Amino acid sequence: MTNPFINTITINDFKDQFYRDFTYVDDWAIGSYNTGDKVFYLVNNKFYEAKADGITSTPDTFSDWNLLSPSGLVSSKDINIAFSEAKASFNDSITSNEDDLKLIYLYCSAHYLVNDLNANGVDSTSTNPVNSRSVGNVSESYSIPAWMLESPLYSFYTKTSYGLKYLNLIQGYLIGVMGIAQGGTNA
Repeated sequence: MTNPFINTITINDFKDQFYRDFTYVDDWAIGSYNTGDKVFYLVNNKFYEAKADGITSTPDTFSDWNLLSPSGLVSSKDINIAFSEAKASFNDSITSNEDDLKLIYLYCSAHYLVNDLNANGVDSTSTNPVNSRSVGNVSESYSIPAWMLESPLYSFYTKTSYGLKYLNLIQGYLIGVMGIAQGGTNA
């Protein structure tokens, strides 16, 4: 990373961009929680839900908290891990326009987040978006451009809609600018 702007992008920027896409759970902090409040406990990296109103104990107090399945829940730690993964593969020099750079980086990070959430540990499998499917009179088909699927560099990003959007956002920057210069040789 040579562009310091990337390091100014925050978890809140991510949440603002993808406000409808994920179920975010805040980290537990000292305070009072009410029935149904969900927290992520950084001490043991688990999600919990308060059983009653006025809970002030730590989430690992099972008389006050229920342990939740992590399925579908996103913590700040998950987003930070996705940021780190995106930084490892992201070309932060792709554009000098900070608004575009931020959007491209956030979509790359969202791809990594979804990829991580879908990994399922040792049972993980990889799939591409639907190519063709039908049930009765209803059918669905998607086609991913060959430049994405056939590239060892870009095919990984075709696994999620965020990765496909990321590729769409960077496509114009990948083409480059060409010019013709007239010249000759001295012989």
